[in-house]
Amino acid sequence: MHEFALAEDLLKLAWTEARKAGITRLDRIIVNVGDLSGVSIDSVEFAFSFLREEDDLTKQTELVVQRTRGKGRCKDCGKEVELEHLFLYCPECKTPTIEITQGRDFMLISLEGENEIEETAEPGARPDNARP
Repeated sequence: MHEFALAEDLLKLAWTEARKAGITRLDRIIVNVGDLSGVSIDSVEFAFSFLREEDDLTKQTELVVQRTRGKGRCKDCGKEVELEHLFLYCPECKTPTIEITQGRDFMLISLEGENEIEETAEPGARPDNARP
């Protein structure tokens, strides 16, 4: 099940990037999964729900999956088509020359979380340059 490895790599990348950004609680990870990527979204979500429990940073993290529809273009006649699966024959000229142009991706889009806030002033105090 390569989806388990994908979810694991996704969490490692999110953890690394969250730490760089000073995020102390990761609320949401948004990923893009193409319809032609060969990735089972259900399997990634299952693996993610299991693996997120291993670290306090990600225990409550929600995985949001955005799908990208598959698209292709015939190299012979130039017809652009939507693809639900790896269909290699052009519906227009019937040649096996469809080039996939969209929908094979699996990528991290963004992270949402809470940053650690450092308080250096006493509560209610204004910085010296603040206006009254």
